[in-house]
Amino acid sequence: MKEVYTKLSHLVLIFFVTALISNYSIAQTTYSKQSAKPESRPKKSSETTPSYSGSSPNALRLSVSFGPTLFFGDVKQYKYYPVSNYENEWKFGGSLMLEYQIGPIFSLRGQALYSELAGTRREWKKYFNSELIEFNLNTAINLNNLIGGYRADRPWNINLVVGVGLLNYNTTVYELGSNKILAKRGFGNGTGIDGRTLEGVLMGGIGFDYHFNKNWSLRIETANRALNSDLLDNHANGFKYDVYNHTSIGFSYTFKSTGKNIRMVPEAESDLQVVEPDALIPVEPTDKSDSEGFNRVIDVLELQPKAEPEKIVEEVIVKETPTPKPVYTGTEYRVQIRARYGRQISKQELAKNYNLPAAEIMENTYNGYYIYTIGSYSNYDQAAQRRNTIRSTHGVYDAFIVAFRNGERLSKLP
Repeated sequence: MKEVYTKLSHLVLIFFVTALISNYSIAQTTYSKQSAKPESRPKKSSETTPSYSGSSPNALRLSVSFGPTLFFGDVKQYKYYPVSNYENEWKFGGSLMLEYQIGPIFSLRGQALYSELAGTRREWKKYFNSELIEFNLNTAINLNNLIGGYRADRPWNINLVVGVGLLNYNTTVYELGSNKILAKRGFGNGTGIDGRTLEGVLMGGIGFDYHFNKNWSLRIETANRALNSDLLDNHANGFKYDVYNHTSIGFSYTFKSTGKNIRMVPEAESDLQVVEPDALIPVEPTDKSDSEGFNRVIDVLELQPKAEPEKIVEEVIVKETPTPKPVYTGTEYRVQIRARYGRQISKQELAKNYNLPAAEIMENTYNGYYIYTIGSYSNYDQAAQRRNTIRSTHGVYDAFIVAFRNGERLSKLP
């Protein structure tokens, strides 16, 4: 059976390596699909700017949690649930975990757990207490993003957890009723911390995260640990591997990502074949034409019958209203940072969330969406540089390039 345990450990290690290598390609595919087809995003009227970073690339999280640790082995009164009298089997522990989000699906986590553990077997007239110190390396697989695709605005995640670790423990076995010590394991005779007994563990479980905002989230997680021996309770009988479970509830804090190591994702392959756009020619009327136009309107005012004043006043307003931005007759490239179906988003809110100048954010409509872009460039390379800056510096990881002609968004890049 130990050979089986060793093979399982090797499989878990191979899985870790495979996950680290393949995760980047999975992430790139996910982001590229979103960039190529922005209009295919879910039409949610309640959608706001991304406020959660539960699966943002390069995010670093610190979690603190607390909860019960229950034993499943030989010295246990009932198979599935603990007793609370005649030596309580309910024991508790706390953990500290550091997590690095390497992509939208996988995160790599290191956890330190300290807890007590207990078991009672009345017919054997014995019970035990253990003190555990566990260190493990595990990965959390985001099932939401794996099955439903990446969404930066999703506030909750369900994770599958698998990993390997090392357990250091001291176990004391007592006689039930008299509390006489029958046996000890560890306590200076082992190879672990301070002479504790050292064992390898395989862990597997499931977790739930709910993100309140970009930094804080609630985490609930439960995972079973299988040891590579049957001696945690100092009684070898029946199943060859002792098992214990730790269920916890706690809080996580996500540190702001610098984005320095983010690999910039190009648009679809067909989009990279950029044809030189028409020259950008701003139409800027001269002072002379403005004055002549205004004089012609005044002349019309004097000659037109008084029965139509409203129409003439409307024309004067049109002539006198200044154009806030140049009108381009060619193709321009912009960086799209956000879209919402059917409803507008406040430019001030976008500017605050992304630390961008509100005056530079432009609003347009496209296929029922309100789309928000920034920048105006005559060629693709300039827009790509701005896109990369917005992704890495401002945290808009799914920003992408779009093309406009005469103020209208094109369905694809030229």
